[in-house]
Amino acid sequence: MEEKRGKRIFTPEQKFEIIKDIETFRTVKEGLEKYQLCHSVYLKWKRQLEVGVRASLRNGKPLKSANLKRLEAENKRLKETVLNQALIICELKKEMNMD
Repeated sequence: MEEKRGKRIFTPEQKFEIIKDIETFRTVKEGLEKYQLCHSVYLKWKRQLEVGVRASLRNGKPLKSANLKRLEAENKRLKETVLNQALIICELKKEMNMD
């Protein structure tokens, strides 16, 4: 009985390197056996690479740049600051009976 593996996830760089390596074998079949990939996956990756759609080699999630991540973190921090200040103002108004 054949053992069933979980789904493997490859980065775009890994996919590119695997395609390059498979093409160094005498036959594509030998290369696919090395990586335990089916021919349809190989053809899909190769088609995507030939079209030049690097983004389509991703695994569904869009890649975030370091700058975008930094801006999102700053945005979150600023929202928390504004919320904290609003709570402080609300408390001060209550203390001063300005409600």
